[in-house]
Amino acid sequence: MKNINKELFSLILIISSGIFILGLVVSLFYIIYLIITLQNGYLYLLGYLLICIVTYVLRNQTNNPILITFNKLLTLPFRMILGFAPVAMPYFVLQVHLFIYMLVAVAIPLIFYVMDRATGLLDLKITTHIYLIVTFGVITATLMNKQLKYLTYWFSPVRLYKTNAPKRLEFNKLTDYFLSENNIKFIIYFCYFVYLLVFNLFTFQEHSVYSSPLMDRAVLQSFITFLALERLLSNLKDLDFKPSGMLK
Repeated sequence: MKNINKELFSLILIISSGIFILGLVVSLFYIIYLIITLQNGYLYLLGYLLICIVTYVLRNQTNNPILITFNKLLTLPFRMILGFAPVAMPYFVLQVHLFIYMLVAVAIPLIFYVMDRATGLLDLKITTHIYLIVTFGVITATLMNKQLKYLTYWFSPVRLYKTNAPKRLEFNKLTDYFLSENNIKFIIYFCYFVYLLVFNLFTFQEHSVYSSPLMDRAVLQSFITFLALERLLSNLKDLDFKPSGMLK
């Protein structure tokens, strides 16, 4: 029980800290976006940067305590970013790699969807495409873990496999640990669990998560298909039947 509580606490800490760091980054970019979209926003931003540079130069030359305090207040956002960078970088790398991993997993049905919409090859409905994309994606993500991790490294912005730097190697180990087959299955089941909670709440309120109830069913049926495949593979491992033995 203690181990379960320890792992559960660690999981909650990882998720909450990741959400907090991501929220800080999003908030920072949103504030910058608001400033830029203001009238003469670029001038305000350039003026702020210029004041930071000027006060930094003056404080180093004069060692004036007022200038030092004023410059520290002005550069507080930059110092916060630099302070959070060592902690935020692993979260950022893992989130990027998870996104690349799942994007590669659904690449084939996504390409087929674009081709079908552009050419009308089979003219499948959008709900059928959703079912194919989600089902193919989760199955590929679990059955082709090694291949997808290799492609994730290949498309990674940090190009893990091409460097021997210690920090990059730590990212490599961290990514291998995070994107293991069992962890990917856990993430998929967790996403389905959250979706089922939302889906049932909307259903009981006689609403639909998406614009069409068929889209809800498409995701739900993909989960059923995934469960059926999982059970099939589990039973296959315990199966005593061997075609070679029967042929003999």
